Amino acid sequence: MTIEENWAMPTARIAEYLRGLDGARQIAEARYEIGGCEIALRPLEESKVGSYAFPRTLVIFTGDEDALSRIRRQFTLHFLTLGG
Repeated sequence: MTIEENWAMPTARIAEYLRGLDGARQIAEARYEIGGCEIALRPLEESKVGSYAFPRTLVIFTGDEDALSRIRRQFTLHFLTLGG
């Protein structure tokens, strides 16, 4: 199973979070594995609204349904509840 999400977050900040997770390991540049789920990060062009620019990162979650759901939920809760 694969889910792609476009996040308004700098790639470096997401990578820092992933590197800090227990059991996570970097398997390639901008690719991480944790608990049976692989997460790939792809920087996207910034979104601009007037004079404001917002970073964008495509986050690609791949894995079996249970692992993907668990890791994706943890990821989402971290960035939504802590304000990124």
